[in-house]
Amino acid sequence: MDEAIAELRFDGHRHGGWQKVDIRESVDDLCATVNLALAGQGPGDARNATINTVADVLIGGMLATTARMDSVRRSVTPDSHTIQLAARSLGRELVDCQYSKTLSGLKLGEIVQRICSTFKVPVKIATATTVVPEFAMQCEVPANALINAVRAANLLLHPLQDGGLILTEPSAAPPVMTLEYGKHFKRYEVIDEFKLRFSDYVVKSFDYASDQALKGGAKDPGITYFRPMHIVADKASHGLGGCERRASLERNRRLARAHRIELEVPGWRYLDAQGRWQLWAINTQVRVVIPHEGIDDVFLIGERGFVQDSREGSITNLQVMHRSAFIGEAQKKRSKRAAGKQGGK
Repeated sequence: MDEAIAELRFDGHRHGGWQKVDIRESVDDLCATVNLALAGQGPGDARNATINTVADVLIGGMLATTARMDSVRRSVTPDSHTIQLAARSLGRELVDCQYSKTLSGLKLGEIVQRICSTFKVPVKIATATTVVPEFAMQCEVPANALINAVRAANLLLHPLQDGGLILTEPSAAPPVMTLEYGKHFKRYEVIDEFKLRFSDYVVKSFDYASDQALKGGAKDPGITYFRPMHIVADKASHGLGGCERRASLERNRRLARAHRIELEVPGWRYLDAQGRWQLWAINTQVRVVIPHEGIDDVFLIGERGFVQDSREGSITNLQVMHRSAFIGEAQKKRSKRAAGKQGGK
């Protein structure tokens, strides 16, 4: 049974006893969010937090994230004392700040490292990356520019438990656990959000070297009426192939996200194959079985929220979807014969 408790540690002190806990992460966000609340003074009274405070957020002694404070709010009446604390992990500055930077001829991983180092955000490059001819931000939010470049490469940039980031591929590892309705969870939602889908995806760009306009497209065959989405390609999408991959990526992501499942799992941790407790984490796969819905498949965890209150106790909210939500259309490999013919031209 999961008996984890939430705890904040900073300046050599431990602050526990939180009555309301909400800790969330998503593969689409560069920072985790933390919201803690306590009615009445006690060990969780973290009034000494300042604008420079960096705190470790732990669950059952396991690090969930490392965060900077966004706000500390105390409400006092003759009969009550309430403290509410909001924080986000170290990628926060990439989301809040506006910054200008131009980099040329670097690999995507090197670009991510340089931008993150500027803001003192730890980053782990866990995959090979290709050269981005030009990367530019002009008075722009770094998170937007980074996410666009990362998505164009069919990769993910998401928060880690230490508060930093990881640049990696969508996980193709085996499921960490099988979650079966009635056994491992008793509440779920199956969501079909049709408004996320479009009939035609068109990505436009311009190749200044050849002085020609570029355009790539993809269709959603399930929509029978005209509902287009036109996108101006960022500078990480170069050439006709880049536009076509970006269009197929947008379509695949929206198709997968339009059909997703939200699960409410008791506790904040699970037992892995070695019998060790692990915190639920984004970018890991689970097998979900809901017999009466005809669901028995492997899904990737795209969002995860640790929640606790006096009514529900501690639960984990998981939003899962197919891995195709995070990858574009696979590039076709040329046969040796075709490659040989081209090389002989």
